[in-house]
This record gives sequence, C-alpha cells and structure tokens, in this order.
Amino acid sequence: MSNFFNQLGLIIAAGGSSSRFGNSNKLFQMLNGLPLFCHCLNNFLTGGTPEACLLVVPEDCQNHFQGQLNQYLPSLASQIQILTGGKTRTASVLAGLNALPESCRYVAVQDAARPLSSAALLQRCLLSAQHCGSGIAAHRMSDTIKQATSDGKVLQTLDRNSLWAAETPQVFQRELLLKAYQHCLDAQKNFTDDAQLLEEAGIPTQLVENSQANPKITFPEDLAALLPLVSNR
Repeated sequence: MSNFFNQLGLIIAAGGSSSRFGNSNKLFQMLNGLPLFCHCLNNFLTGGTPEACLLVVPEDCQNHFQGQLNQYLPSLASQIQILTGGKTRTASVLAGLNALPESCRYVAVQDAARPLSSAALLQRCLLSAQHCGSGIAAHRMSDTIKQATSDGKVLQTLDRNSLWAAETPQVFQRELLLKAYQHCLDAQKNFTDDAQLLEEAGIPTQLVENSQANPKITFPEDLAALLPLVSNR
C-alpha cells in the first residue's frame, strides 16, 4: 500500500435499513464464512493500516456489530471504531467525517454491502485523490440505457459511451469533501453518494475505472449470485 495510506480515514457506511432486502439486516447475512459487512473490512485492513477506520451503524445495532467483529475479525477488531450514524446516508457519512482525526488528509467512503471491493482498488482511488482531489471507483455502462417516465414511457435513449455507474470506494482530499458538505448541508436533496455532493458544490471529480466485479448487495438474490465469485477468490 502507498506510503500515504497512514493519512487515510476510512468510513464504512453500514447504517442502511435493508428495507429492500427483507425483514433482516443484510449486513449480518453470512457469505463464505463471514458476515457481509466484514468482507470489505477484511479486504482493506489486511492491505495496510489506515490512520482511522470508522464503521458507521444504526444506534440499536452497535453491540451486534461489535460482537460480530470480535467473533469473525478478532485480529482486526481493535483497528475499527464503531460510530452511530444519522437518519440518512449523507448524515451518517458526515458523522464519520466529523469524527476522523485531523491527521487524516484523505477520506475513503465505502459501502459495507460491497464485499468484493479490494485493497488494490482502494489504493488506485487513493492515488487518484492524491493527484486529482478525488478518486471514484466506477465501471462503464455496457447496456443500452433508456430514460423514461415514472410509468415506463421511454423519453430517450442515452449515449452509453459517456455513461458510468459509480461504486465505492470513493476517496477524497479531506478539505474538498468538507467543503462539499458545507456547501450542501442545507440542500433539500437526496444525495446517493459523496461524489454527488462535490458535483453539487461545483468541485470536479475523477472516476477510476474498475473492470472487476464489485456489486452492492440490495436484494436476497444478489447475495446468492455473489457466492460463486467470493468462493473462487
């Protein structure tokens, strides 16, 4: 890992409601011997030691997350601080951002539900942030994309050559991410990722192409489809 990895603050967003997954918290689902949320932590923290690693979770789940870390990642659990998140993803990430030590010059935000995100991808995004201010993992769209109304009437076909799907990790120079949050704090918008806050604040963002599988688990069938990929790693 790069020699400035120790200036990185890592925020793992684990505060979602899992409403589309069903009646249980998807992050506690077992995947190849580990709870889902443990995979990205295991991938990242065995590749180097960041300055800080914050796992942002719902208040009523803190003890369960801690117990799972102690049981399944005992050698890494001491490196991970569990923090209570907010009502939205944006509020949760901001809580993590405010809790990071001042020595963190770079901030990485990661979805806990992306178990295949690798230390190598994190490093590439971190290098981009060092040179460009940000590094957003993303993949090119290969499907034909239709823009449509809410009831499915097609408005237009978009040029897929200019379309990308954003992923995590997303890494930023800390001062730029703070500036974006300050700009957007009062905006009545639903921000789905942190790169969108920078866009809203007029701050250029840089994509980092990722050609490897890096899905986010949303539905139960996503977890079943992922099992062969994890088992073969």
